[in-house]
Amino acid sequence: MDLLSVRDQMTSAFLEGRDHVQIPVDEYTDFRYPKILPMMRFHVDRYKVPGFGSFMTMHTKTSFGMQLLTASFMGGSSGLTPYCLIDIMTVGKKRTVFVEYYECGSSSSVPALSSVHSTYSHLPEYTEKPHWYVGERAPYSLIKCGTAADDAVLTSMVLDSVRAYRSCSGVSNLHGLTAFRERMINEGNPSSSVLEKVFGKEGARDFFVKCVMPIDE
Repeated sequence: MDLLSVRDQMTSAFLEGRDHVQIPVDEYTDFRYPKILPMMRFHVDRYKVPGFGSFMTMHTKTSFGMQLLTASFMGGSSGLTPYCLIDIMTVGKKRTVFVEYYECGSSSSVPALSSVHSTYSHLPEYTEKPHWYVGERAPYSLIKCGTAADDAVLTSMVLDSVRAYRSCSGVSNLHGLTAFRERMINEGNPSSSVLEKVFGKEGARDFFVKCVMPIDE
């Protein structure tokens, strides 16, 4: 699976035809770990999307053959929910794809997202270790796995999810969204350990607040 191609297709699916501004290159655009003889290299693209909030992608390439792609769709000061987080991991021929939705206290009907869930529910489930946020996910989230032979269907699942998410109007719940962000920072999220190695504990918080889940834009 070409994660850079998936990133570009996902970005087009979400941003094409709508107002958006890409945030200029800064200290969060490219970084690596460790700085000398790096094993992991990161590239981040961030966008402000008027009427929605913020959108971020982060591509990670490692020296040991693993690649990661993360996309965060953040309702920002509007408080629009559900919050959407997509994570894709490739290691050799193995694939893991998370399309996660968090309602953050809202309970509104999202038939477009439920429809995509039904379309791809037959794909193999990925078995996770217990984490606090697993129980917070909306039931129409997709937590799937496969092999290189499944690249086409897994890519379609991601792109169909992004298109469906774009079509949702959402419900404003800034308080719930802010509280969920604090939990992601304080109780841990899938990127916590890596970001703390790169930026330190406080720096990792800054990255999460400014890049992954910005609110006060």
